[in-house]
Amino acid sequence: MTGGPGKLSGTGAYGNEMKTVSKQKRQAGRAGKYAAGIAILAAVLAVAGLLFLRHKDGKYSVTQYASVTGRQAMIYTITDREGHLVVIDGGWREDAGQLLSIINEQHDGHVDAWILTHPHPDHIGAFNEIYASGQVEIDKIYTVPVDYEIYKGKAQEWDEFSVYEEFVRLTEGEADMSFLREGEILDLIGLKMEVFHSFDSQQMAEVKDPCNDGGMIFRLSTERESMLFLADVGVGQSDYILNQYGERLKSDYVQMGHHGNGGMDERVYQKISPREAFFDIPEGMMQDERLNAGEKRALMDSLGAKIHYYATAPNVIKLK
Repeated sequence: MTGGPGKLSGTGAYGNEMKTVSKQKRQAGRAGKYAAGIAILAAVLAVAGLLFLRHKDGKYSVTQYASVTGRQAMIYTITDREGHLVVIDGGWREDAGQLLSIINEQHDGHVDAWILTHPHPDHIGAFNEIYASGQVEIDKIYTVPVDYEIYKGKAQEWDEFSVYEEFVRLTEGEADMSFLREGEILDLIGLKMEVFHSFDSQQMAEVKDPCNDGGMIFRLSTERESMLFLADVGVGQSDYILNQYGERLKSDYVQMGHHGNGGMDERVYQKISPREAFFDIPEGMMQDERLNAGEKRALMDSLGAKIHYYATAPNVIKLK
């Protein structure tokens, strides 16, 4: 009898001890799983937060540079987090030095794509200089299919046709050069590039200024934002652009037509309705009452657009 109860008593005490230990283990296990869950959640939130910040800041940086000449020009670069580089035009021959420094020092002498909107010296001068030097590797060159005879027949002294002839000599037979036409769509380092206007021989045979009016109008866009580049296409093409694209012109950012001193009429800019506008001119031209840059600036102010120009360059936006 004593053995029975004693055994039972001993088993009960041991059993209670085991239950306490098991409970503690379960509690410790739950605490460990909870802590691990918190750690995983924190890691997930950290990654999500990083991705959010990257998304918020935008993958693509568009930078406007001022010409070292103190004159109007068109000099833009587009970069992304992977280190790709796109150059748009590049300015005068004198701008080659600053552009070459950017390409060499920040991108190891490599350009993924170079877009040339039209062959005026304030747009292709630096390209000619850099290309001729052989110091830079360029994967792709995109430009417009200029009709040599049409341009030559109508070229004025200020066109500096010889700069275009130099471009033709330098790039003749270049396998990686593409002549883009209106309606083409391509991938540009992950950006959607849509060509809204290009050099059409039949159309340009009817205008006085085929080099400017035959320039490339294109839009670059992500899934959320876009920037429209109007190059130097003149006001006379406004009806055509409106009829062809209408509401599709809407863009978050715009490079002003002909540097903001001419190019495209008010109706086009109203359709674009940008948040920010880029004038490719220095302070003196912006303030010169003999020019219409002041009128264009007033128009952009009325549309609520933030203004960028050479006085604050380099000017940078992020395409989200």
